Amino acid sequence: MNRRWVAGYLALAVGLHASGAVAQESPPPESSPPAEAAPSGFQPAPTPEPERMVVGEVVVLGAEKTRPETVQAYSRLGAGDTITSEELTRVERRLIATGLFQEAKAHTSPLGDGRVQVVLTVQDKASWVVAPTFSFSRANIGGGLLYAESNLWGRGKKFAAAAQVSTAESGLFVGFLDPNLFGWPPLRFSAEGQVRSDRVEEFQPGPSQEDPEVARRTRLNSASIAAELSAMLFERVRVGAKYRLMAIDAYSPSDDMPVTEPAFEPGSIQKDASLRLMVGVDTRQNLHAVMEGLNLEGSLEWSDPGVWSDFRYKRFGLLYRHGLRFFEEHNLILRAEAVTGTDLPFHQEFVAGGNSLRGFLYRQFRGDTRLSLTAEYHFPLFTVRSLAFRGVGFSDTGMLMWRELPEDRRLLDVNGRVVRGYLPEAKGGLDGATVAQGVGVGLRLYLRSVVLPLVGVDVAYGVNSGEFRFYLVAGVTPG
Repeated sequence: MNRRWVAGYLALAVGLHASGAVAQESPPPESSPPAEAAPSGFQPAPTPEPERMVVGEVVVLGAEKTRPETVQAYSRLGAGDTITSEELTRVERRLIATGLFQEAKAHTSPLGDGRVQVVLTVQDKASWVVAPTFSFSRANIGGGLLYAESNLWGRGKKFAAAAQVSTAESGLFVGFLDPNLFGWPPLRFSAEGQVRSDRVEEFQPGPSQEDPEVARRTRLNSASIAAELSAMLFERVRVGAKYRLMAIDAYSPSDDMPVTEPAFEPGSIQKDASLRLMVGVDTRQNLHAVMEGLNLEGSLEWSDPGVWSDFRYKRFGLLYRHGLRFFEEHNLILRAEAVTGTDLPFHQEFVAGGNSLRGFLYRQFRGDTRLSLTAEYHFPLFTVRSLAFRGVGFSDTGMLMWRELPEDRRLLDVNGRVVRGYLPEAKGGLDGATVAQGVGVGLRLYLRSVVLPLVGVDVAYGVNSGEFRFYLVAGVTPG
């Protein structure tokens, strides 16, 4: 099952973003008398520092489900702190960025002893949803049911469970996210588990095919659990570690396809365990339908018998994400990624196509190295009561390749089992690289009381193939 289906329901944007502008006075008209020269040694008066106030207490009003101590923890304010009016604005942004509140306001009132009382007034969002989910693209059609709770026990904990049946992948998923472990927002813990049955199609190489031909079809069944612990330092630097354990069972490929040599040798169930370390800068904030801030991240993941795995591989990644706000409600979102791996088994290769590279079929391209760039411009169309209609224009570009293929076109695991048999037409190096681009437009429907879009529709044009592809997702964000 595609974990991106429900990852959005568990996502928590954190960080800080501020902007400012400097105004310049126009020069005086020519008819104005010349200004007198400043006396020698004259220094302009310094700009006064913002008045700092000492917090005596923090009071929370308006919260119906969210516990007051949770609101205060997200505000990162406590007795004895010193603040300014500008910092109160940042507090409001922090609270909105949690996704728990429709509105959040912060103001002060004097206590009479030189200190101030900070009053946080919030309006809770509906914290849970039971929703049908539906996705449609040519190579993957299906639907399911999802339950998500974004404010367990009024403490901001998040839980999601989903079932999905589709032509490409079906299964069950459960996930839990604690974005303020032990009541401390800088510390975050997540756990997830899934059981899935995956029909993996490999296509003949080439992005210019109008009707890509399936060369091999393989069934993979798997079950996995994972846990991640991360910490946010100085409100912008995140470090984390994730451990994943998977059991994978491969079947013989379909015998009605051109290639019947296995991509993954059938046999006993194998263990795939890995440890992933990451570090990055993250100042993103999701302010209702607009994402602001910057995310730069580097990661290293490895799998070997030392972490209880039957495989031996590594994956390296660099990620850039940036959200820019224009004209209050316009949003430019940029995403670039470079990932590469060594000795990747079939089920851990990088893929592109479908929602990750619109204009092409779901998982149409594969490789052990991938470069991608996505640019999306979101803009408001109109609003009906609390339902907002937003448009999006986008461009997706991707490059996938195998850096080098074994001479016998087979990759073995630590036990000598074939875990990747490459297609006869596959080529290694830059000569075999695939570069594809899709451009298009889409529509998003947002409800202010729900943090994610209700419906997403995209129409994409594959520049290489000249074909139009249509994508519809209900209940989740495309891609």
